[in-house]
Amino acid sequence: MCLLSSRQLIFCALAVLTEERKPLECLDAFSSTGIMGLQWAKHLGSSVKVTLNDISDSSVAVIQGNCHLNKIRAVMKLDKTDEAECEIKDEDFEGTIEVTQMDANVLMHMRAFDFIHLDPFGTSVNYLDAAFRNVRNLGIVSVTSTDTSSLYAKTVHVAKRHYGCNIIRTEYYKELAARVVLSAVARAAARCNKGIEVLLSVALEHFVLVIVRILRGPSLADESTKMINNVIHCHWCEERIFQKEGNMIEENPYKLLPCDCHMSMPGRSAVMLGPVWSGSLFNAGFLRRMLFEATSRGLSDIQAILKTLICESECTTPKQFSVQPSQGNQEESGVFIKIPEGDVSTAPGKRKCPDMNTAAPKRMKSEVRTEHPPFYYSIHRHAIGGLNIPKLNKILQYLSEAGFLVSRTHFDPTGIRTNASLASLKAILKKNSSLSNTSQVSSCKEGSESQSEETPLQEDTTLSDLK
Repeated sequence: MCLLSSRQLIFCALAVLTEERKPLECLDAFSSTGIMGLQWAKHLGSSVKVTLNDISDSSVAVIQGNCHLNKIRAVMKLDKTDEAECEIKDEDFEGTIEVTQMDANVLMHMRAFDFIHLDPFGTSVNYLDAAFRNVRNLGIVSVTSTDTSSLYAKTVHVAKRHYGCNIIRTEYYKELAARVVLSAVARAAARCNKGIEVLLSVALEHFVLVIVRILRGPSLADESTKMINNVIHCHWCEERIFQKEGNMIEENPYKLLPCDCHMSMPGRSAVMLGPVWSGSLFNAGFLRRMLFEATSRGLSDIQAILKTLICESECTTPKQFSVQPSQGNQEESGVFIKIPEGDVSTAPGKRKCPDMNTAAPKRMKSEVRTEHPPFYYSIHRHAIGGLNIPKLNKILQYLSEAGFLVSRTHFDPTGIRTNASLASLKAILKKNSSLSNTSQVSSCKEGSESQSEETPLQEDTTLSDLK
């Protein structure tokens, strides 16, 4: 289900981009079986020119077989020639896909694309510089990172090595992982004098997906790098805040936290995390257009998560969607796929082909970045002992009535994204919580024991008197 949702989210993002300009040069840099590029070609038709790349011999053979299975012509281009190597005479083919077998970094350095998807095995940092080198202005780069052991702070030394970030395991570790990836993406884009606009950020069990739009220009690159800041995180209550940008050194940066743990606890009560992306994680206008594409194309699997993301980006209460289960594993969104039993991996590759047209259209005016509150609180993490806390939707209502921005979050089913401080959240929870049954039972027991101690039985009391 997670892989299906990831592919459909990326497909909807590409479908939205095709409404702005066409045809689009699209690249799936690590195609494996080729299912994602086949979906692009089969459902978007002449709006896209799809290139599927993989360095593995077995993967390229599987891609060619799946293209034939879906009646799409696979044009294989080798290093030594720019002409199609395989000519297929069957006239029943509905489209053409270019298949390349080379190192992804080499291919992205040699050619320009409007849409690039990176999904390597593990971290994607080794391919970001090449991806942003030739991606066209107002194009889109989507990055899927599966190195969750480092991003989710299970191996913090690997996160330090790959992303240059100091992180620890927190209650908001999934959002922190998305911000870590976005900081690496923003730095890679800035090295190529490009800025980014974050369209979508999703962190699920075994991957982190971010989709960004490219904004060319050194001034826009500077604006993006300003969004990379440290996080001041309290060890005791897990309150957190972004460190304000400035040249002056704070004497005690922990005083910036809304909590008073630094006053009541001895020693260092907080830690500095990051640097991470401190800007918005979503673009509400783009997400609404993605939801329209998902609805019109019948992609019911992602409509619920898109609705949650829209409400999260706008800080509103979501309505429930009914999500239909996916149909089988042989077909996905009309694309048939055959997956080999063996491992599909690597072998070295070389150079490739000519340049493309670099015209870029104007940006859609409906896409306005909505600044939502950073991070979220888990209500179970901050529940008050001995009290029955209200239902999650009731807590959202209480926070909204108190004048705070509030929404649910896809990062945590029990999480609340709000601009209220942790102290305000706990105060509202305490005000609207009821005494738990165990507390009532224990209080009743204490009352009965105290009553029995106050009125003990007399020694001369007979059995008949007790009756």
